[in-house]
Amino acid sequence: MRCEAREVYHEFEKKFVEWAKTVDDIRAAFVVGSRARHDHPADDNSDLDIVMYTSSPQGYLMDSKWVENIGKPICSFVYQTAGGDPERLCLFEGGWQVDFVIHPYNKLQDMIRTQSIPTFFHRGVRTLIDKEKMSANIIPKSFKKPEQNKINEELFIQHVNMFWFTTLYTAKQIMRGEMWVAKARDGNIKELLLQMMEWYSKTINGDDYDTWHAGRFLNEWAPEDVLVDLSHCFGHYDKHDSLRALNATLTLYSRISQHIANTLDYVYPVHIEKSVKDWIKAHKK
Repeated sequence: MRCEAREVYHEFEKKFVEWAKTVDDIRAAFVVGSRARHDHPADDNSDLDIVMYTSSPQGYLMDSKWVENIGKPICSFVYQTAGGDPERLCLFEGGWQVDFVIHPYNKLQDMIRTQSIPTFFHRGVRTLIDKEKMSANIIPKSFKKPEQNKINEELFIQHVNMFWFTTLYTAKQIMRGEMWVAKARDGNIKELLLQMMEWYSKTINGDDYDTWHAGRFLNEWAPEDVLVDLSHCFGHYDKHDSLRALNATLTLYSRISQHIANTLDYVYPVHIEKSVKDWIKAHKK
């Protein structure tokens, strides 16, 4: 990682700590993500993720003026993390990004009382502010991948149904020329494909195999045969290539999902897949 990025983000952290010490309602703050990890640490394009615990969370979500204490923002807006937690995303001059995940203080109190470790602490965390002097109770003794939900037959069947349902809907949008809608739904299909790729990797390598989250480091953990097929699964903004990519996607999904079903002795809903494939074949001209 270049020294400039390290120094700039270190300065952001320093300014945040100096400011947060003067604000009573901010009781604790931590750095998580790549700038706290030893496994796959930050690179030149990594942002800074700060988790705040405050007795006034809505104030920091509704008003962006406070981020000026950290640097010179270009833009700032409220969003949510992949896990649904509220956050304020900030882009500062120079293209530097800092994401503030904002939690209520009572959530920190509950975790300290029960000594429960937040999921996003497991891979790495650094303490910036700890006014309670108690956060050591929720810092992992060692860093490792968090526990991931294990596959079961009911969940597997649910995903298979969702995939083929969404695939047929997307095929219809492609055929009627609704390319924007089709591309939006293709994103849903790819999320379902990603989950199946994670399960496929685990059936090959074991339940403890690390598939990260949200497709991170996919080129490292996904099997080579999946990566080869996946390269054909993204199409252009036109009917012909989008349909080609959709067919490549459903072929890959079918192959790995049936492998999982066979390996785990699940009943695969063959009739659903056949019905969708037959419909697409009959109508694609």
